[in-house]
Amino acid sequence: MIWLLFALIQLVNIPLMALGWLICLWPALAKASWLWWNSDDGAVGATWWAQYVWLAWRNPVANLRHVPGVSRAGRPLWYRTWTMSGKQFYAKAGWMSDGFPALSAGAGRGF
Repeated sequence: MIWLLFALIQLVNIPLMALGWLICLWPALAKASWLWWNSDDGAVGATWWAQYVWLAWRNPVANLRHVPGVSRAGRPLWYRTWTMSGKQFYAKAGWMSDGFPALSAGAGRGF
């Protein structure tokens, strides 16, 4: 049942993320819209491009995690790391130790 909730959160997130690609073109609009802002970090970056990447691509729909029922500590997290050609990679899905949902993969450790 918990993974059904996770899937539902991701399905809601997909169209919101696509809409955020437009809204975050104007960081002030993203802040005013709240859902596409990052209340914890703001728009990190000194340039417009850095702010856009942070808001629209790095942390899309960041404040969805603050909507009641989306986040809660103690929910499971699937997390894997591996090394390929001397470089570490990760993949994770579920909820982080702070209770925020996460679905990502890439280079590094993922936290």
